[in-house]
Amino acid sequence: MRQLILAFGLLTAVAASAEDIAKDGDTLVVSQGTARVTLSDVDAYVHRVPREDRAGFMNKPERIETMLRSLLLDKQLADEARKLNLDKDPIAQKQMALAVDTALARVRMEKYRESLKTPDFAEQANEDYLANKTKYQIPRRVDVKHILIDTKSRTAEQAEAIAKETAEKLARDPAQFDALVEALSDDQSKKDNHGLIENASSESFVAPFAEASAKLQKVGEISPVVRTPFGFHIIKLMKAEPAQQLAYEKVRASIVSRLEAEWLEGQIRGKLDGLRNEKMDPQPDVLATLRARYGAPKPGALKLPAADDAANAQ
Repeated sequence: MRQLILAFGLLTAVAASAEDIAKDGDTLVVSQGTARVTLSDVDAYVHRVPREDRAGFMNKPERIETMLRSLLLDKQLADEARKLNLDKDPIAQKQMALAVDTALARVRMEKYRESLKTPDFAEQANEDYLANKTKYQIPRRVDVKHILIDTKSRTAEQAEAIAKETAEKLARDPAQFDALVEALSDDQSKKDNHGLIENASSESFVAPFAEASAKLQKVGEISPVVRTPFGFHIIKLMKAEPAQQLAYEKVRASIVSRLEAEWLEGQIRGKLDGLRNEKMDPQPDVLATLRARYGAPKPGALKLPAADDAANAQ
């Protein structure tokens, strides 16, 4: 196994200077027993991966080895099947035909995707930016300190009672906050940060804590008691930086990319929906035999939806 990984590391190193090899689909990549895997086999396998993901897929020797071992195993088993004339079995032939249909369907959609001419979204991207400026901001940042009364060593009722009593003390004398952090907070990180939580309204923190932190407006403001899965918190705003609007030029490329992806997805969905919604002509008598054909009970008649019904359900 290790030799195979190292071998592919060497192949990767010379590939850029040996492009002629990549053009030769019959070039042998690896063999095992009766099985031979060629570059065209690898191409066929990798083309099942979306185009934009192929480079990343092939960037790990371990993944390449897994692919090759899978191909080799399939080929060896297929050779055994042919020697046993299993490829002549009617069901096997139908399964192979279905596999061909699946492969051709994938290729057809890939070619359809390649045939699409993406519109110019420059003007629409600018309109999107102007209409949704808040989407293109560096969010407001707040740094807070907090007192945590946890529920590890006490009931929720006990923890809440302590938190409410502490909040009442702070309402009378907010200057006690730092002292109460050191005296009461169960946050183990307080020995290093003294209760300070930076960028506390970000998604890095549980929602109740982040939301309560975001609501604080003035430095020194103290929140009501806030419950999270960790216990009960009292939060004090230490620093706030307002949201910063990003210039259009900094986000233009990402907006265009998103609009292009949405348009492409819509075209693909429209193509597939058009095929799905074509009128079906099921054969009721044959449909009625399917359950019994495979030994399933027959609770009722099997009915496929009409094309119009399927369209309305979407």
